[in-house]
Amino acid sequence: MANKTSNRALRRETLSLALAMAFAPVAGYAQLAVTGEPILSNEVELGIGYVNEDSWKFGEFNGLGDKGAYLIGNIDLSSRNRDTARFWGLRGRNLGLTSRNLQFDIGTQGRWRFFAEYDQIEKRGNDTGRTIFNGAGSGTLSLPAGFAGIASTDTTEALRAAKVNPFLQKLDLKQERKNYIAGFAAELAHGWDAHVKFRHERKDGIRLQGGVFGNSGGNPRSALIPEPVDYETNELEAAVEYATQKWQMRAFYHLSLFSNDNLSVTWPNPYTRSGTLTGATGWTAVNSGFPTGIGQLALPPDNQAHQLGVNGGYNFSPATRLGYTVALGRMTQDESFLPYAVTPGIVINTPLPRSSLGGKVNTTLASLNVTSRVLPVLTLRGSYTYDERDDKTPQAQYFYIGADTQSPQSGVATNRARTNLPLSEKRHLLKVDADYRAFAGIKLNAGYDYDEVRRTNEEAAKTKEHTVRVGARRSLSETVTGAVSYAHSRRRYDNYVDIPFEASFSPEYRATLAAGTAWDNNPLVRRHPFSNRDRDRLKFNVNASLTQKVALGFAVDFYNDDYKSERNPLLGRQEADGTTYTLDAAFTPSDNVTTYAFYTHDNYQSRQQNRTFSSGTKLAAGAEGPFAGDWWIDVDNEADTLGVGFKWTGFRRIDFGGDLMYTESTGHISPTGPGALPLPDNKTRLTALQLFAKYQLQKNSWLRLSLLRQLYRESDWAWDYVNPTTMANVISTGQQSPKYAVSVVGLSYIYRFQ
Repeated sequence: MANKTSNRALRRETLSLALAMAFAPVAGYAQLAVTGEPILSNEVELGIGYVNEDSWKFGEFNGLGDKGAYLIGNIDLSSRNRDTARFWGLRGRNLGLTSRNLQFDIGTQGRWRFFAEYDQIEKRGNDTGRTIFNGAGSGTLSLPAGFAGIASTDTTEALRAAKVNPFLQKLDLKQERKNYIAGFAAELAHGWDAHVKFRHERKDGIRLQGGVFGNSGGNPRSALIPEPVDYETNELEAAVEYATQKWQMRAFYHLSLFSNDNLSVTWPNPYTRSGTLTGATGWTAVNSGFPTGIGQLALPPDNQAHQLGVNGGYNFSPATRLGYTVALGRMTQDESFLPYAVTPGIVINTPLPRSSLGGKVNTTLASLNVTSRVLPVLTLRGSYTYDERDDKTPQAQYFYIGADTQSPQSGVATNRARTNLPLSEKRHLLKVDADYRAFAGIKLNAGYDYDEVRRTNEEAAKTKEHTVRVGARRSLSETVTGAVSYAHSRRRYDNYVDIPFEASFSPEYRATLAAGTAWDNNPLVRRHPFSNRDRDRLKFNVNASLTQKVALGFAVDFYNDDYKSERNPLLGRQEADGTTYTLDAAFTPSDNVTTYAFYTHDNYQSRQQNRTFSSGTKLAAGAEGPFAGDWWIDVDNEADTLGVGFKWTGFRRIDFGGDLMYTESTGHISPTGPGALPLPDNKTRLTALQLFAKYQLQKNSWLRLSLLRQLYRESDWAWDYVNPTTMANVISTGQQSPKYAVSVVGLSYIYRFQ
């Protein structure tokens, strides 16, 4: 750092001279600009930055995950001709990083415009994990030569580690996305405009996936496997617009094409078929274990979506406007099915009923909204939305093989004969609102929402939700304003039935079940998106300018969800509530000095109840009343964030400032019930300090120095101290929660010419 300080002046002059010479012709051209010639407004920033240590968590999205130097590169170039209205622009941000963005546009104002954009971002996951599989990043994984397989007799971590650890290799989890965007817009005659935009996206990398062998509650064996990401998405948007003083109309078409270069990922079973896995309740397919067992998992399939629609509005008067939208769409997917199993020796008795899903979903969206200021003090709004998803996917009966470990079965009187269920939905949403400006600076508002959803092949075929909203806003004085709002909603279902079970299993199989046990999910369970619920939400805020230099703000947001039960006990989510409050302040002692501070507290709590049962206690578990297997989970998440900052401009040709933020969060999970053990808290801590100084060298050039320091620590019991072989029936990656202490310094030269 001492050398950097002593040589700063020399480097500054050298950099200033070099950049001034490089841009001298452009700068000279800008000075000649007169009427009829281009007006240039340009800024270039070039420099070098340095990251003091590797941290994938720190560089999760910003491209600064690797130790070492990087290029600071930002540009903003543009030109506009006063006479012809022609223009062009070139803008680039983070050009030296993997989070770079570059945009270009050219055209004539009011006539046409062409634009192009390149956007890149890298998402880094975790670089502390390891895997036993070869071929990470491809669709075909393999086990290393010499691996012996994990047997049922390997009952200790030491025995499993002796077989696995010698073959572990580093696994880096990250994905990179690159977007290429281009478009054209033109103004046609007599109020018509046309637009077209195309986007091509490539996404590559590796992420984690669970690979499971097994078919019941007692015999699954699994491993975390690297799933390849090799996606391509192409999107096209085209629109024609027409506008007059009263009418506005836009007709549009949207196309989305998704393709995956990997149809599936296959991996060998690292567990031997031994011990209890060889019995009638184990892996009945004799070749399903190591070294012959092969698992295959389908990856996101190729698919496409089309949407055609029109939207716009009509102005009845300056005080009344009508808006509308009508759109029809279709989504299709016909990727070829994978075979039931790929393990050698598993003979398929009943072939697949179809070569592909033949998935087809039609969508319909229609909405109408009206806004009218019926009186100078009264504004009314109303809207209606119809949203339909019509699943036309053909149904068929499939005879699946449980996670590549079962012998095939024939006949429909089995739980392996399942029929796929199309999921359709119709939604009607009605909203009305009123704003009224009362006396003494008070603005009142009230509203009502009605939300009705009808579903097929879901437990709740129909739900209705009513919401009433009221609020008030008032200027308490010339410097103090406050607002409060309250909303109460009530959601109810008409009937709750285990339709997925009844519709997907054959009648022949259901007839073999004892009375009171013909269900998948416990009949007392209510899935919380469908269950009866009362919700209350209260918001309050006040803002005060105490003086011309001091401003304060305070805001509170509270909600409570109560999941009502028509039977006791109701299993599933019981209640949830959340509270957020924020206090912020700003102090401006002079025109060139600003400061701020804020504090935010978030709290979320929820409670759910469920019960554990076996096949022998299934009948009793589905009955009302206390049950020996009842258990509860209480979740309490809290987060606190504190921040302060300042900025001082024009201090002896220097602008400088800084921000300091500290945030911590704690997630507490409390299970109660038979055999329940306490879980450690999940915690995160982040301290971030950012400082900058910008020194004006000349009228149009600056030298910028920046410093960023972040300290981060995370603890997560699901990962921490869990080695690849800690769990008896799961091979994990052994990755740990991230922590880092990273510093980033940057020195850049800014040159502006216009």
